[in-house]
Amino acid sequence: MTPVIGAQSPFLMAAPAMIIAAFLGGLWPTLAVGAIALWVGENAMTLHGAPGLKPFGLLIYVAFTIVFAAAGEARQRGLRRARDDAGRLAEMQQRLARVARLNAMGEIAGALAHELNQPLTAIASYAGAAQFMIREPDNDQKIAELLEKVSDQALRARDIIGRMRSHVSGGELDRQSQSLSQMFQEAVAMAGVGAAPGAVIHYEFDPALDQVLADRIQVQQVMVNLVRNAFEALDGAKVRELRIGNRLAASGLIEAYVTDSGSGLEASVAERLFEPFVTSKEQGTGIGLAISRSIVEAHGGRIWAEPTPAGGATFRFTLPRAIAEAAA
Repeated sequence: MTPVIGAQSPFLMAAPAMIIAAFLGGLWPTLAVGAIALWVGENAMTLHGAPGLKPFGLLIYVAFTIVFAAAGEARQRGLRRARDDAGRLAEMQQRLARVARLNAMGEIAGALAHELNQPLTAIASYAGAAQFMIREPDNDQKIAELLEKVSDQALRARDIIGRMRSHVSGGELDRQSQSLSQMFQEAVAMAGVGAAPGAVIHYEFDPALDQVLADRIQVQQVMVNLVRNAFEALDGAKVRELRIGNRLAASGLIEAYVTDSGSGLEASVAERLFEPFVTSKEQGTGIGLAISRSIVEAHGGRIWAEPTPAGGATFRFTLPRAIAEAAA
């Protein structure tokens, strides 16, 4: 039986060249290498007195060339798609990075606007009261006290900006032993500026659990946010009471709480209450509680909210207990 290729076996030497052409070039380079190899093989066999490829052998050769060429083209298309996808992915990542920077700038701007609102409001109120009192005689002492409060709030605004800048740049917290009750009382005084009068505040602090390890400016801002929200929750309530206190939580932690007798939490908002830009208030920014969570978690604690059985809501957060107090 006469073999299909027989003496034309040197044509098999073209296979490695076509494989390389298919791997590196794709369709047309492989077809070109196949055609050149066919011409060279035919001439080589003719010069040596051997017949060229028979029709069936030629058909097999062409079929293999087409298979190699098709495989090479498929590979090149895959590589082109991969390069295109990589380019699109890189472009998308650049766009996302720009969007993330813009979002971060927006959050920082919103946070600053939110956190500075309270001291600036207090400054305006104290300055207005001083301006009114200056028209009356014998008010020097009261005016001096108001101006001192204005100065304190201006310093507080400066500290807030400094803490925000430190937080953005990854700075360390200035954690020291602080009196929880004293910080809350000062926070109530600050949050009460501009609030509707008439709320009754019950302090329920355990003196043995008073000392916490905290960055005073940042934690006090959490307290101001919670107390201010509690005051706002009392608008329109028949009973206007706040309960503020502390208790022992897990090992090494003190739990603080603010309970109001307001209308309670909306179910649609409660689950996402501490996410940025989530708020139930018409004029709210949804920044305050998100910042509060960030601050508390940076201290190693957590913050959460829950409804109270008698109506209203309770906000709780934990802070590390001061080492000196815990040792005592």
